[in-house]
Amino acid sequence: MIQNVIMNKYIKTDIEQGLQYLKTGIMNALADIENGEQEIILGEYVPFSLVVNCAEERGWRPWTDELDNDFDTNGWEIDYWYDMRLPNTEIKVVIAGCLWMGQKTKIYRENE
Repeated sequence: MIQNVIMNKYIKTDIEQGLQYLKTGIMNALADIENGEQEIILGEYVPFSLVVNCAEERGWRPWTDELDNDFDTNGWEIDYWYDMRLPNTEIKVVIAGCLWMGQKTKIYRENE
């Protein structure tokens, strides 16, 4: 019989606090990109979904209305590139990284 394991409350708090610190760092990086920074490398093990959620909170949107056109992988590893648009602009920004191990997560402006 499989039992539901309740996470230790201290572990839960540690994870919640760690994610909040990570989110703060991501939001600061996104603000720098909005203010003209060309590229920011966030490092390894930064969750793709958290970066996209933070970008969406700031008003960033997918480059097109079709995910297939905005999200690409290299086909043999789980490296990804996701195209987004800065709020109220036609500036393309790419979120790139690896869902496993490999290239570091980075955000960069597409050549303008």
